[in-house]
Amino acid sequence: MRQTRALGFYSRIFILLMGTVVHAAGCMPHLMSISEESPALLLSYPGAPPVQDGRPRFRQIVCALAEQRSSGGDSLLDCTNLLWRMADEKKPQSPPPPLPSHDARLRILIVPGAFAECFPEFGFPFEDAAASLRQRGYRIDFITVSGRSGSDHNAAQIAAAVEQLAEDPADRIVLIGHSKGAVDILHFLVNCPHPARRISAVVSVAGTVNGSPLADDFAVTYRRVFSRMPSMYCHPDDRNVMNSLTRSSSMTWLSSHQLPEHVKYFSLGGFARREDIHPLMLLTYDLLASVEPRNDGQVIFSDQTIPGAILLGYANLDHYDIALPVRERLNFAGINSHAVARELLFEAIVLTLAESLNSASITSER
Repeated sequence: MRQTRALGFYSRIFILLMGTVVHAAGCMPHLMSISEESPALLLSYPGAPPVQDGRPRFRQIVCALAEQRSSGGDSLLDCTNLLWRMADEKKPQSPPPPLPSHDARLRILIVPGAFAECFPEFGFPFEDAAASLRQRGYRIDFITVSGRSGSDHNAAQIAAAVEQLAEDPADRIVLIGHSKGAVDILHFLVNCPHPARRISAVVSVAGTVNGSPLADDFAVTYRRVFSRMPSMYCHPDDRNVMNSLTRSSSMTWLSSHQLPEHVKYFSLGGFARREDIHPLMLLTYDLLASVEPRNDGQVIFSDQTIPGAILLGYANLDHYDIALPVRERLNFAGINSHAVARELLFEAIVLTLAESLNSASITSER
């Protein structure tokens, strides 16, 4: 039976590991402050495809959904605080276009991040939100990838899952990756061109696209010490999970591999103030904040965008809260559930996909 109230044994090991990481790093640095007065920043390589700004339209969709829920009797969710408004975000079109229509032709596959297989009590990305949209006719499934393996290993697992899907010309297969799941998807697209031709769109949610300085600092320690630790839920496999999360490996891979042009790419990032970070990530948040306070506890905000993607925005949520029910499932600290925010963001992502793919289809038919 899935644990919902108390931390499991392996979750305690995870907390212990985080404590070890911090002690290895030394004293905590002085933290800078977060400000919306600066523009969004993107870290990429020379010659990378340009990122398109989809923040104004995505904000419109999120706020329209929030208002729709409020008029339906649900408590009002403040959409203005759910998405950070950076200094360079343009004003949305006025009056706003109507909400896009739902399109159940979207076939959605969700790929979890690093170590997700090892901590089943943490739940799957957008688990509750997916259940809600299934009631509208959407087919949404999760691809279980190795929690302790590198992205090339997991790319083959994604390929196997895609190949198992029945061929239907009407389907538009969409891959949504949380954290390292987004990187695994990109490796799949490059390594497995035959099944990748069936993919219409990819969405990165808090993706470790460029890697994380945390991984660069602790990859060697992880491989020598922690990669061999036994786990009840996940096999070590190739033990390359941390190498796939380093900035050095990620940036080198991105600069030397061209992503398929037939796929539309979207990125939703996130960062939060320290007081809004889940207790399990306060230590890693502080480490990253010595470099950049606009981080989500695991990844810096400028590292979360796929080259050539449509940038949807930055959620005011940490690395767990943006996609995972960790706070609610484990009841750690017992406050501030973000389940409604996750459900709203997930539906907004799906509607954005429907609008964008339908628009591209109409354009190609002209």
